[in-house]
Amino acid sequence: MSPISRRSRAGYSMIELLIVVVTLAVLFATVAPRVTTIRESSTLRAGRQQLASAFSAARAAALHKGRPSALIINGNEITVRVRSGLTNSNVRVYGPLRFDVSLGITLEQLGGAPDSVAYNARGMLSNDVGFDQPLRYRLTYGTKSDTLCVSAAGLILPQGCTL
Repeated sequence: MSPISRRSRAGYSMIELLIVVVTLAVLFATVAPRVTTIRESSTLRAGRQQLASAFSAARAAALHKGRPSALIINGNEITVRVRSGLTNSNVRVYGPLRFDVSLGITLEQLGGAPDSVAYNARGMLSNDVGFDQPLRYRLTYGTKSDTLCVSAAGLILPQGCTL
């Protein structure tokens, strides 16, 4: 009788590979929704910061130049212009910033907020809108949305639109 020789084989069995694949699938299924939520939140936060920067740039341009400036919203596009020079020509100082192209965000005015916000030479809002409520703008990305509020003084309000 000859002894049965058994050769050792390197590698993994089919069952071991199947267990690894199933474990990875379960892990991916639990992590994927969280990644999507984190991505939506961070994109929305970036859009809110860019919109706040545009309002700040309009106010700063008016204060710096001592001349009126305007933030103009055209759909999802924002531009800031300031009057400059002896001819009162409008000079673009910010933008155009296209939220739908750069971030995939949609921008809308809420509660009658104007699509053109004017700052006077002292950096105060000079629109003919009621000063009892802040100007509100909604940013939407995917299933999430955020609101940016601007006070009657032209300042960006922190999270929430309460004064």
